[in-house]
Amino acid sequence: MTPRNQNPAGPSDVLWNRQFLCVNISLFFMFTNVGLLYLYPLALKAMGADPRAIGWVMGTFSIAAVLSRPLMGSLVSRMGEQRTISGGMAVALMSSLSYGFIDEVSPLMLLIRIIHGIGFSAVIAGGFALVARSASPLRRGMAFSMVGVSLMAGIGLAPSIGEALIGRHGFSGLYAAAVGAVLLGWISAMTGVRSPQGPLPGQQEAGTGYLALLKNRPFFCLLCSTFIFAHSQATLTNFLALIAARHEALAGPFFFLAYLAAITVLLTLGRLVDRYGQWRLTCFSYPFLSLGILLVPGAIASPLFGVAAVMFGAAMGLLFAAHNALAASHGSFREKPAVMALFTGVYDSGFITGAVVSGWVAHRVGLDMLFVVSGCFSLLGLMIALFSPMRKL
Repeated sequence: MTPRNQNPAGPSDVLWNRQFLCVNISLFFMFTNVGLLYLYPLALKAMGADPRAIGWVMGTFSIAAVLSRPLMGSLVSRMGEQRTISGGMAVALMSSLSYGFIDEVSPLMLLIRIIHGIGFSAVIAGGFALVARSASPLRRGMAFSMVGVSLMAGIGLAPSIGEALIGRHGFSGLYAAAVGAVLLGWISAMTGVRSPQGPLPGQQEAGTGYLALLKNRPFFCLLCSTFIFAHSQATLTNFLALIAARHEALAGPFFFLAYLAAITVLLTLGRLVDRYGQWRLTCFSYPFLSLGILLVPGAIASPLFGVAAVMFGAAMGLLFAAHNALAASHGSFREKPAVMALFTGVYDSGFITGAVVSGWVAHRVGLDMLFVVSGCFSLLGLMIALFSPMRKL
């Protein structure tokens, strides 16, 4: 029996195996589920919700995901990655089945979003810890590039599919597709993902080490940059459908081009994350992320929307891979669940503010100005990357 404090096969230079493939399939369908529900603001608007209420409803999902993440990190240590991922899929499935029964903004709607966020949190904690533990240090950037491809393929395809389903079948078609996606992800996790065998010695380290991790200055700076990146990304993904509708355009083509650009960059340039360093690519990518967001109000209804989408998507892909690889390089094998739980929790916290705070900003200054504010805010991530100890990771 292989002890749990070692990778059962050791970190291997062979990236693609059955387990890595099934983890990516599970994550693809989990994020397809989430991406389909990026269109949920349209349903909320049809129910009479204003942008501030929409922000709260969408942000509740991420609030639940963030607050439950430390628990999920401990759960990975105690129960293993496979049980955590599969349990999260089951919870996400139950919540997805419930959307079709809600026809007004109510406490029940918020409860469903909370349950959905908890299920999502378990899938992310288990999946990212497994990749961080199993990938070779020399190929972590490439490993998380492939994870990024899976996530972004799901999110990139889902809105266009969702818009077509809404046009043909109404919002019930959207909800049915969300249920089908998470069900397929659950099947993949149940059949192809296996946790390392045996108990993890000193398992309490993963549950009690969060404060110690935060005291590490380079890692703390990485978390700050991660939050800014996630907030900026979430502002666009949560409010693009609304600003597109205001300008009599569709959000689906922008999402498709943005995530196609991200996937293309990750497939073709993912090796550069390991070869040239995650910190350098972080500094290179932030200006393109900012400009892509700033261009949205003026370009969304014109042919130039493709330029903004490609800039945003390419930068998003590189920043995702670089930040994840930097986080995965921190801590021992035994500490990886805590490291990745904290990292992904901070990432998701940006999706809270990207929904809730940005909803408040949109309510106060309008949707166009929201994207200007968000684009400028993203430049703070560049400042942190350039002038903080983050480069020491």
